[in-house]
Amino acid sequence: MFRLIASNAQQGFKPSLLLKVKHAKNTTKFASATQPAPVDSNNNTLINYQIRNKSTATRSTPPPTRSSIPEDASYQPKYRNRKPRNYKPARQSDYDYQHFVSKSFEEIQQYQTRLQEGTFKSEISEQELFRYATDIYNGTINLRRKRLGKTRNRDRDEKDAFVEDLAYQTAILSLAELIISGELNHALSARSLFKVFGTLLQFKLNTEVLNLWETGVNSEQGKLFLSHPVLSVVIQVGYETKRFNYDEIKQIYDMSVVPNEPVHPFLSDRIGQVAISEGDHARGLDALESMMTLYEKNPNEESVLGGLAQLHLSFIGHCKDIAIAKRFFEKAITPGGLPYVVALKSPYMVSFFENCSAAGDSMEEIIDLWARISRHYEQEGHALFSKNASICNGLFKVFFTKYPEPTPEAKELLHLIFRINPPANEILSNTLISNMPWEDKEFFQEIAQSYDRYGIDKTMVCHRIILKQAGHIEFSNEEILDLWNQLLRKLDDQEYFYIANADWSALRAATMFSDKFKEQRTPLYLSILKTYKDYMQHDYAAKRFLRNWIKDPSAYKSISKISTESNPTFEGEIKIEVPEFKNLRRNISYREATKEIIDSTPLLID
Repeated sequence: MFRLIASNAQQGFKPSLLLKVKHAKNTTKFASATQPAPVDSNNNTLINYQIRNKSTATRSTPPPTRSSIPEDASYQPKYRNRKPRNYKPARQSDYDYQHFVSKSFEEIQQYQTRLQEGTFKSEISEQELFRYATDIYNGTINLRRKRLGKTRNRDRDEKDAFVEDLAYQTAILSLAELIISGELNHALSARSLFKVFGTLLQFKLNTEVLNLWETGVNSEQGKLFLSHPVLSVVIQVGYETKRFNYDEIKQIYDMSVVPNEPVHPFLSDRIGQVAISEGDHARGLDALESMMTLYEKNPNEESVLGGLAQLHLSFIGHCKDIAIAKRFFEKAITPGGLPYVVALKSPYMVSFFENCSAAGDSMEEIIDLWARISRHYEQEGHALFSKNASICNGLFKVFFTKYPEPTPEAKELLHLIFRINPPANEILSNTLISNMPWEDKEFFQEIAQSYDRYGIDKTMVCHRIILKQAGHIEFSNEEILDLWNQLLRKLDDQEYFYIANADWSALRAATMFSDKFKEQRTPLYLSILKTYKDYMQHDYAAKRFLRNWIKDPSAYKSISKISTESNPTFEGEIKIEVPEFKNLRRNISYREATKEIIDSTPLLID
């Protein structure tokens, strides 16, 4: 039985594993468009070996790589009359969409329990196992999309989201263990494995991804672990974690590709992305061209469309050669510039900003790129809250790296950002305040007042951000208290009956966690907590609130007095006037709710 290398990546690949990779067959329907490169016999990680399959013994010479970006002429005449197709993420696979959206995490948990039963486990079919793996994968994806949605209520949904997240993660880890044990060999397939690896990737369980692959590739089902879709995930994780270096990844790829046999677009896409990150633009362009060949044969295949779009994005966001990156950006943002549609994903756009800045682009040029992307999101109907927040966040990170101090030029550029992107919105103002390191009180107040100036409705999030960032601005206690009261009025107007932990967190950042003003503002924090302690949502929220202070013994000792004494007093205590509320009210007895925590930490309060 072939054995894989130990966990130390520096040892390289054993030749036996490379032989397994070489002889793996990919059974997709896509025609091969990539020829494998010959392996360097001088590489000390390999030894000479014989190809067992005579039909693949002769290695063909790879075509010369392209060193320049295709001109418009190479695309437009060929595809002028073809309508660009947008890639939609594969939220449905081999069965009806309604099948998996109806699967709640409770049903996943029930199925997970049944899968531990010997009889059920031994009788499960390939189709049933695939559906179960797909349910976990899609549930994980949908949960993450929900978190990014604008309608998400953090105070209401956070606990439920954690429970669901834990359920899906437990289910996929349990399934991975069963696969490793070999108990599901009779029902295992490459497509099920791809869903398992994809879910582990979503949870960033990189160690588990590599452990599952290294164990599985040496098992009697090893060929399944060498399918191109599975290898695409393994290559990504191996590269990101530095488990495999670039030369080793090229060896895995080259040896998994057999002449005259299909190469799955997922694998072409992945090797292209890695190549771009390594500055190997020629191989990246070869990968793009090979997928264009697949596109010519089947322009409706979503995996090809997705691979093209993803690889195009990688050239924009990960290519350090800014001339190349900008060329790909212009093609993506220009209507009709490509035979496929590229959704400008915000993480790649943020990376694009950073690379442009590192290459010497002026702030005005980067602001122009940001404004064009923002307008593109609006025009294409992709103006998700999360997308806009991400690119604004990326813009301001670059901005404040260039301008760590509030110079006149910097202030003028900030005003320019608001002028060129009408109408100004909550996202823009929130991300500016969140990222602004300047301690200029006058300018901070000017930005905080921009909500009213531009007719932006201040949400609870706005008030929390302003209060939180006030922690590094020289405000008096009275001014901090006024910001707190503004937040409470907003909660009351929005018919909230409780003060959420997110509100307490913002107050804590402005007072107890302030680097410069902690000593001055600690009495204010304790006074506010003493006054509003019973306004928390429920007993669980109160317990969680107090637990968060255990890591700071000094602060915990003071805060615990509110639980142990009926009317505690603090040095420098400030009198707090409670406004008349319509909805905010006392909901719990904080002292009773936190008694359990106090009793479990006697040493911290003695």
